[in-house]
Amino acid sequence: MSSSRPSSTIIGQRLRERREQLGWSLERVGVSIGLDESTARARISRYELGIHQPPEQTTLLMAAVLSVPLAFLHCDDDQLAEIILAASELPPKDQEQLLKSLRIRLDELRSENSSTG
Repeated sequence: MSSSRPSSTIIGQRLRERREQLGWSLERVGVSIGLDESTARARISRYELGIHQPPEQTTLLMAAVLSVPLAFLHCDDDQLAEIILAASELPPKDQEQLLKSLRIRLDELRSENSSTG
C-alpha cells in the first residue's frame, strides 16, 4: 500500500534535525537564506517533508546559516552525520589531530586485515 505523502529526504531529515537543535522556526531558516517572509515557512516545510528537493545552491545556503558542513545535510548515515557535525565544530588544529588519528587507525586495521587474510 503506497502513501500519498512523500517520505522525508535525507536533506529534509538533516535540515529538521539541525533546525530543531538550534531552536529555530521554519520561517527563520527561510528568511535567513533570503526567502520572502510570506513563503519562507511553507518552502522550508516542503523541503523537510521531502515534498520538494532544494536546489543545491539553496542547500549550500541552508548549510551556511545552520552552521553545518554541506556533507552533513547529504549524509544518509546517522552516525557518520554525527561524526561530520562533531568534527566540524572542532578547532582546525583538533581537526588535524583527529584526521591523523583516523589515518593511523585505518592503517592499523588494514595491516591487521592483510596479516589475517
